[in-house]
Amino acid sequence: MKLLLLQTIFLAIIFKATLQKLDKQTLNIGAIFFKGENDLELAFDTAIQDINYLNQEYQLEFNPIKHYLSEDDSIILQEIACDLLNNGVAAIIGPSSATKSDIVNVLCNITGIPHLQFDWHGEETDMVLSKYFYTINLAPSVQVLSQAYLDIVKNNPLNWKSFTIAYETSSDLSRLQHLLAWKQFHKTGVKLIPFNRNDDYRVLWKLIKNSRERNVLIDCPADIAVKVMQEALNFNMTTSFNSFFLTNLDTHTSDLQSLMSEKFLSNVTSVRLRSYIPPPQHSETDVFDPGEKETIHTLRQQNIYDALVLFYNAVQQAFQPDPIPPPEVSCMRGFWDPGNDLIDRMKKMNPKHIEPHYKTQKMLLNPHGIRDDFNLDVYDAMIDETISVWNKQHGLVPYDHLMANFTRKLVKHRKKGDEAEKLKKKVKYTVATRIGEPYFMIREEPEGVHFEGNDRFKGYVVDLIFELSKDLHFDFVFEPVPDNKYGSLDPVTNEWDGIVRQLMDNQAQMGICDLTITQERRTVVDFTVPFMQLGVQILYSKPPPPKKELFQFLEPFSVEVWLCLLIALLLMSLIYVLLARFTPEEWQPADDPNSVQLVWSLRNSLHLHINSVLQVGCDILPTANHMRLFTTFWWIFALLMAQTYLAKMTSFITASKMDGQIQNLHDLVQQNKIQFGTIKGGSTSQFFSESNESEYRLAWNKMKTFKPEALTKDNKEGVDRVRHSKGRYAFLIETPNLQYYAKRHCDLMPIGEPFGEKLYGIAVPLNAPYRSELNVGILKLSEQGFLYKLKREWIFNNNTVMCEDEPTASQDGSQMDIETLLGVFVVLQLGVGIALLIGVVEFIWYTYKMAAREGIHPKEALKKDFQFFLRFWIVKKPLKMYKRHGSRSQSSGGSQPLGSLPLTTSTTATTGSTATEKQKKKVKRRKRGDKGSGE
Repeated sequence: MKLLLLQTIFLAIIFKATLQKLDKQTLNIGAIFFKGENDLELAFDTAIQDINYLNQEYQLEFNPIKHYLSEDDSIILQEIACDLLNNGVAAIIGPSSATKSDIVNVLCNITGIPHLQFDWHGEETDMVLSKYFYTINLAPSVQVLSQAYLDIVKNNPLNWKSFTIAYETSSDLSRLQHLLAWKQFHKTGVKLIPFNRNDDYRVLWKLIKNSRERNVLIDCPADIAVKVMQEALNFNMTTSFNSFFLTNLDTHTSDLQSLMSEKFLSNVTSVRLRSYIPPPQHSETDVFDPGEKETIHTLRQQNIYDALVLFYNAVQQAFQPDPIPPPEVSCMRGFWDPGNDLIDRMKKMNPKHIEPHYKTQKMLLNPHGIRDDFNLDVYDAMIDETISVWNKQHGLVPYDHLMANFTRKLVKHRKKGDEAEKLKKKVKYTVATRIGEPYFMIREEPEGVHFEGNDRFKGYVVDLIFELSKDLHFDFVFEPVPDNKYGSLDPVTNEWDGIVRQLMDNQAQMGICDLTITQERRTVVDFTVPFMQLGVQILYSKPPPPKKELFQFLEPFSVEVWLCLLIALLLMSLIYVLLARFTPEEWQPADDPNSVQLVWSLRNSLHLHINSVLQVGCDILPTANHMRLFTTFWWIFALLMAQTYLAKMTSFITASKMDGQIQNLHDLVQQNKIQFGTIKGGSTSQFFSESNESEYRLAWNKMKTFKPEALTKDNKEGVDRVRHSKGRYAFLIETPNLQYYAKRHCDLMPIGEPFGEKLYGIAVPLNAPYRSELNVGILKLSEQGFLYKLKREWIFNNNTVMCEDEPTASQDGSQMDIETLLGVFVVLQLGVGIALLIGVVEFIWYTYKMAAREGIHPKEALKKDFQFFLRFWIVKKPLKMYKRHGSRSQSSGGSQPLGSLPLTTSTTATTGSTATEKQKKKVKRRKRGDKGSGE
């Protein structure tokens, strides 16, 4: 009986144990939520359901115990935590970072109950983390996330060099610590702008616009991201050349796609934890059934789900199929030993072969229970397309490269029609410029023709941008700046103007004209490689040609000198005659042996003195000593006067070509008659004002002191001032512009050699991504000769040259033209004419005298002499050419013909009668007197 009873009891015990083994073990999981955190509660419930559904054949079931907080009160939180511990929970998840208390961490570390966190809580220092061994946090490590943000900003596709950080004050800036340490806080580095959730976001964007930054990093909650970005439209900050980086890991839930429009063309980049992608399914139930929608989207939801999956897999590895010892702890006593093993397994858990799968990829924890290894999606927030993937070991890797490495290709996300159209559309640049010849000009409209758009303009830069747009495939629109200035910094207001200001204010993406690359401008904008090299030169008006005087050869001496020279010549000749009259040596024997004859008549004296001035010889010279001394001093005077005239004539001809001209900048600075200036606020004025060379500094100081002001608003004003100043103003202008205006205005000319090498380039905003493409395009055009072609067409303008490049030899003074020497020829003609007139008068007088002596009619004598004059081949003339009245030959027919006259001077008259001895003596005396007069 006893044996039967013992067998029955034994069977009952075995049966009871078998029933216990067949029953599922239940583990309580505690959760603490704030009221209103419905999305977190949903993720918690979903995870519990998925785990319990997966374990239908296993003897384990999670039983959720949820408590709620209405406010952040550490005492209430402690009571809730103690209540969960008293209910025997095997793990506590929560609360969120909305609480500042760490009481749950403390209680879990006292009791050995695993504490699962899904949000960022405080600092991640080793000292702090070592106190909470039983706490596991699945939120990405702040340190690692900060490094990821730095890598994203520094590399493609962003590749920022400077940026502005706009952060909502509730954000944790520790996630940006690497970025804040990377760049200095100044206008060309990192700028910080805080704002509050309930602020007027227009104030935020006004501050960002004033910072003149195109790259903006925004750190704000995802639920206000759309409102913040929407206000950027009102400040023209959403062009295709603005770039934004939203650092919140939940940005993909904010519906930024709703902002996409023709006005919102900016690149918006964001990040998120890369989700787990299940293997492709080859079967489908219903192609028209999209299936169940994913309810877990946010980072915290994913972390809650993954935390429960991690805890479940740790329990499975530690205890299955054995039962789990239930926790028997209270708030301030007891310790659950299995908790230590579970924490250690969770920290070392391999993410592979996890069921159910994590919601995110690469769930790895460090020894402190912090998730420091994960994959980040870097994606275009406007079209939800992955661009790159970041990982701690691999860094930032383009998504296309990852896809190329897969043995099987994943199906890419399809783009919507509008998004695809956006990507295919050409980029359209606004090109800021200024009106100024020959670079950018308004095209004249013929009658009946109207131009629109870019066809309204013409010029060097217009053709250059058109050619670049064809090579680089972009659209553009020209926008002349309102103030028509290049761009200079006002030292009073510290503000830029002109083209540079438009680029800084995001009103344009390019700036082009005759814009010089300077160091000051490069601090606020970037420049492409130069498309033109140049210097500075002086533009001056051509001096009027010297007035052509008929007797210009007389100008070396004044009228007084010429009169004194003439008076001296006459007076010295007269004195010479008077002095000779009482000098016995100057009296020569005459034909009459009883008389002497004075050689120095007034005619001979004038002949000697004139020949001395002209430095030619004379056939008669004085014999008396005092006469020779007199003549010697006259020769000295004549020599000095002649040489002085020649020297003055040479210098006068040279000086007349150079009178009033400047040769270089040094001459211009040293004189005080000619004012000079350049464009106010341009690169040339900056060159002079900032130069360390004394001559350039002196030139700048003089330019500032001129009254009226010597600086002009543009090149055209300076050129007009040079043309109208009549040599009283010179303009310092860049060489291409000088060549352009000198070609079209023949009254202008360059002075000196170019100085101050300068370069023209296309200005773009700082760190503009398209600058490298423009550089390649400009270099290509240069190699093809297109830039030279443009310069020849617009600067040199070979087709419509109005002025010759080089002056002729007579124009530049190297040769004297006929107008200069016309007076000399006039004097020669006048002298020859007077000589001829005197010769004719003397001839007539001599003929009349001989006719009277021979007793013939004067007309007959003139006729005979004229006939003899016409026979130029006869070189000997008879002394007797005329007959007396009443001779036989006269009665028989007049005088003998010239052809019958004897050819020798010894022949007497044809009548055969010989002259008397007295007549012969008279002839000899007359001949001797004529010879003396000729000398």
